[in-house]
Amino acid sequence: MSSLGRARPTTRTRYIAIAAVAIAATVLLWRPLAAWWCDDRGNIMLARGDSASARAWFDRGLVFAPSSRVLLEDRGRARLDGDPGGALRDFTAADCGQPCIAERGDAEVRLGLAAAAVRDYLAAHAAERITTTVDGLAAQHRYDDALAIERALIKGLDPLLDQADIAAAEAQVGDLDVKAAKGVAGRSAAYRHDAIAAFAAAHRLAPLNEGYLLSLGYSQLQWGDRREARRAFERELELHPTQSDAERGLALLGKEG
Repeated sequence: MSSLGRARPTTRTRYIAIAAVAIAATVLLWRPLAAWWCDDRGNIMLARGDSASARAWFDRGLVFAPSSRVLLEDRGRARLDGDPGGALRDFTAADCGQPCIAERGDAEVRLGLAAAAVRDYLAAHAAERITTTVDGLAAQHRYDDALAIERALIKGLDPLLDQADIAAAEAQVGDLDVKAAKGVAGRSAAYRHDAIAAFAAAHRLAPLNEGYLLSLGYSQLQWGDRREARRAFERELELHPTQSDAERGLALLGKEG
């Protein structure tokens, strides 16, 4: 038999093998490819602000890949505002490390679970997310929710190692109380009293911080003990002679006294 005759079966066998491999790859890979396509379409919808359509695509993708961490996390993001409880379950199931832990915090904020949210943010090393969350809540005039986050942060920090951060959080509580006193009818006195206490706590923890000292002085001047206000302004001038805000505070005390 010629060499040409021997080559034909070999070539035919090779083609059959290639076809078999292609068919096997298609059978094995079509589900992952379909899941990827659904996830891609879902993220496009999410970027356009269409959470409902995004969630529908992610749901379809999870039919093809039920344990996909990527799809679970992405569906959690799509559910976050409309179904924070479901989002929390998705982020937990996705178990993708620090990103999912931080996103759990986002869901917990929406569920009113301030302490759990702060724990997750700190565990994910996402403290900046606390600031963003508090600012967003305050912008919506949800002062009590913002205050709950800050107070949970204070409780979650180490009183020995994190004094500067605790002082900053106390000052933020005071600032939120001042805003709430202006914006929440019928509760001004309680917010103002709490603001004085928060600024006093911040000053105790960081006695050289001039901002905390001035905030304490002005809050005492407006709503509290004028003698404590005078002490705060005089202490500020010891730290920073000719400081204009402290001088103005003392001048107001003199005029009103």
